[in-house]
Amino acid sequence: MRKLNVYLKENPSSPVLVGVLAETSEKRCFFEYDSDFLRRGINISPFKLRLAAGLQENHDSFPPQIHGVFNDSIPDGWGLLLMDRFFRTHDRNIRDITAIDRLSYIGDNGMGALAYEPAEDTGQSHDTVLNLYKLAKNSMEILQGRTEEVLPEMAKAGGSPGGARPKILAGFNGKELISGESELPEGFEPWLIKFRAENDFKDAGKIEYVYSVMAEKAGLHVPEHHLFNDSRGNSYFGIKRFDRENNKRRHVHTLSGMIHADFRLPSLDYEILLKVCYKLTGSMSEVKMCFRLMVFNVLSYNRDDHGRNFAFVMDSKGRWSFAPPYDLMFSYGPGGEHSTSVAGEGRHPTIKDFNRLAELAGITRAESEDIIGEVRESVRQWPKLAKASRISAESIRLVSDCQEKMI
Repeated sequence: MRKLNVYLKENPSSPVLVGVLAETSEKRCFFEYDSDFLRRGINISPFKLRLAAGLQENHDSFPPQIHGVFNDSIPDGWGLLLMDRFFRTHDRNIRDITAIDRLSYIGDNGMGALAYEPAEDTGQSHDTVLNLYKLAKNSMEILQGRTEEVLPEMAKAGGSPGGARPKILAGFNGKELISGESELPEGFEPWLIKFRAENDFKDAGKIEYVYSVMAEKAGLHVPEHHLFNDSRGNSYFGIKRFDRENNKRRHVHTLSGMIHADFRLPSLDYEILLKVCYKLTGSMSEVKMCFRLMVFNVLSYNRDDHGRNFAFVMDSKGRWSFAPPYDLMFSYGPGGEHSTSVAGEGRHPTIKDFNRLAELAGITRAESEDIIGEVRESVRQWPKLAKASRISAESIRLVSDCQEKMI
């Protein structure tokens, strides 16, 4: 039987043992809370883990093998690609790789505050000054399958970020970028830098930057963001990580992992997000922030609003709040629809659908109309903000045409 200790590493110098993950020879996984952690009265996954002694096994079809809170530590998209390339270069058959293998690879380099031991040595460090142009070029070579000469450097910089677009974890001090995931040198703060995917807009970084600016103007609590430029004039979107604060870590749990909803399938409705938010936080102000994000996603035409793109943050006392928005980007969505529907409508959500969900969530009509008006005004600034960021006229027109159908 293989075992991994699970730690809550909010303070890197004093990790707290949460419990043990164990994998049997039949590849069944069980989790058991540590007795000392149970006495804290904090549940790291309130909907799917019982705060009780004894073995617990996930019997839901998603995620396979492990509970969603641990599956949240395993990246998808870009991070998963890097991980699989790492295993292949070490002569490991991907079909034999289990969730325990992946969590061991993650170790304490994952998003959020959970860490796993014993960890596999991946050679990651934070002592390399980043060359954005070189890393962007390397990311395209990895996507195209040419990895032998670029994988080691990208593995160090890439860490374990999820999502489809290539990205790296970095430290930024306002002037210089360095690679790295944990315990950055004094003066550096943890950031995430994104590169363009193979089929992305050529100015994808600028578009995501403008979307973050619009979201901030819409009243959403967007982390600090920046456009990084390389020596050849290319721009890359960067955002300060909300799961880190002064080298401290914060426990983050996605909606998908929280309720075991497969984020690859359009199976959620914003009604579920609003209900989960209220039950978890007990705060109407947090529910209203969820509602505001829904309105922004619809009016700005961000249809990649799947269950892993919503998250909640737990503090050291076990209190939850709605996480800042992330991955805000123009997107057509699956089949031209929202990944998360609005009152059952995925293709053409309307103000009527907004108001229906507002009523179900206990948001007054006046509050709903105020939020919609504020978000609409921010989204209408797209052409001006996009032009100021030197986004191509073609991209501005394409996004504008889609947004005009909504606002």
